[in-house]
Parts: sequence; C-alpha cells; structure tokens
Amino acid sequence: MKACFEALGNQFVARKEKDLYIPFLKLEKIGQQILFQKIILFLNNGKVKIGRPYLKNIYILAEVIGHRKEKKIIVFKKKRRKGYKLKKGHRQKMTKIKIISIVKKIRHGT
Repeated sequence: MKACFEALGNQFVARKEKDLYIPFLKLEKIGQQILFQKIILFLNNGKVKIGRPYLKNIYILAEVIGHRKEKKIIVFKKKRRKGYKLKKGHRQKMTKIKIISIVKKIRHGT
C-alpha cells in the first residue's frame, strides 16, 4: 500500500512503517501524531486511485520522530573585476516522521 501526499508545498510518497523527512513543522512536538489529508494518489494491490486534485476519505497518520538540519549549502556570489564577493551558508531544517498507517475511511449512509 502506497500513497502520494502533499505537505508544505512538496509531494512525498508514503509507505506504511517507513521513515520520511519533510520540511520543518515548528508546531509539532516529538511523539505527536499528524494527519495528512491532501492525498494525491493511492495504490493498493495494483489498483490506482488518482485525486482531482485530492482524494476524499483517505488519510495518512504519521508520528513525529525528531527534528534535524540538513548539510550546509554554500551560496557564493562574485562580480569579476569589481571586488564584490558574498559567501553565505544555509542549513535547511527538516522533520523526521514515521508513517503509522494509511487510513481509508468508509462513508456511512449513502
């Protein structure tokens, strides 16, 4: 069972019991559970469901494992013969999550 979901403007592929790094979630604490509702694609036993734009009644439940920073990226600018140099570094913050389950809710009634 796989699902492709959208979180913080990026798309990720989720599998049950797998770890995943997503952009930093500053309001989430370690051990807290998150529910992702923007499911784009769902694959189960060879059957594919594609959302337009998102699927209804399918959710991903995940748990925050920790936070970390990526490797430093160096940004270097220079204008030749002008004496202009600029060197900056940046470390992107990431959140590590573990996919607990991909939940398919069944509608009651109609």
